[in-house]
Amino acid sequence: MEALKNLNNLMNSSEIVALLNKTASSLENSTDLDPLIDYIGDAKYVLLGEASHGTHEYYTWRAKITQRLIQEKGFSFVGVEGDWPDCYRLNRYAKGYLDSEKDIFSVMNEFKRWPTWMWANWETAAFIDWLKVYNESLSADKRIGFYGLDVYSFRESMNSIIQYLEKNDPKALAVAKTAMKCFEP
Repeated sequence: MEALKNLNNLMNSSEIVALLNKTASSLENSTDLDPLIDYIGDAKYVLLGEASHGTHEYYTWRAKITQRLIQEKGFSFVGVEGDWPDCYRLNRYAKGYLDSEKDIFSVMNEFKRWPTWMWANWETAAFIDWLKVYNESLSADKRIGFYGLDVYSFRESMNSIIQYLEKNDPKALAVAKTAMKCFEP
């Protein structure tokens, strides 16, 4: 109980305000990200978390940070907590694949699984449109990808893998089908 009182006293003190004034930075434009970009240095991986899903500010600032990482640090892969098949359609659009949708809204309308709002929103659409334009100046093998790392739609994800292997690698297809059997029960 004494520790709780001490914490409460600390939280009400001017020390917290002083500490925040000393260490916090406001985010009003992209140049406010300079200290973060400098801190990242030569890191090969940067993981961006969020305190809530679907909050406009997080999506907007995450996009700005990601753009700078791509432009200034040479990052080439964006992995998100998103459904693999849905995000792969965004990837195909951003990379300019010939058989992808003609506009971002058509791609976003294809999101079928929960939680659609996590990635089928205007902030993500704006980022993917930016990525598509950025990728147009790069050769096909250097284009930046956008990938979902979750498999909320396990069956759809597995079916996508099977369809790909049927066309491209029959030997790996047999191995994949054997591996998938462990998920049947």
